[in-house]
Amino acid sequence: RELSMLVASEDSSYMPSRVVVLGGDSPATIRTELSAVTILPSDSRVILLENMTRFWPIIQIRVKRCQQGGIDTRVRGIEVLGPKPTFWPVFKEQLCRRTLLSCTARARAWSQEICRDRGQLLQLFGRLNRALQHEQGFANRFLPDDEAARALGRTFWEALVNPLVQSITSPDPDGVSPLAWLLSEYLESVELPRRATGRRATFGSCVRRLTQLLVHVDPGGPEP
Repeated sequence: RELSMLVASEDSSYMPSRVVVLGGDSPATIRTELSAVTILPSDSRVILLENMTRFWPIIQIRVKRCQQGGIDTRVRGIEVLGPKPTFWPVFKEQLCRRTLLSCTARARAWSQEICRDRGQLLQLFGRLNRALQHEQGFANRFLPDDEAARALGRTFWEALVNPLVQSITSPDPDGVSPLAWLLSEYLESVELPRRATGRRATFGSCVRRLTQLLVHVDPGGPEP
């Protein structure tokens, strides 16, 4: 997070006045200039690097000039401030395991219900939407950053959404998948005379919302 140099004005001509910091991936490739800092005679602690977005295996600090034209130098110390220790790696594993078990159980139970009664497909959009909102709310309240939220989201998607999509698109012994059955029912309802009932309108709305969700799903890939 931060690299600082400690200097002292009493060092007089030994005190650095111009410092350049370079980075490289190996001793032979230290060529990238990361910062150039001018040090005033009144300084005691000078920040050389801070909030770096890339990791550099090797950092080189070059004293280019000293105060009063000195030809030798003296540095009182180098301070390196790293990120705070975190238990996130352990917590991440436990959290993703909890999400995996919970979502796997839900995916299995919902798939079995749909196999027994294809009409349960109409409830799938609402169930998935509520589950997604619950996980999103948890992420917003408790997770430390976007990386953590993405890890949880991947687990949720792979354990719940993908298995459900695979289940409802797999054909039964008669060669018809639950989703194909639902879409055929929808097309038949659309072709009926225009005397639409409230029940038919609700049915059509449920089917459209479910299909809008499913078109964004790749059963073999990560979450969108």
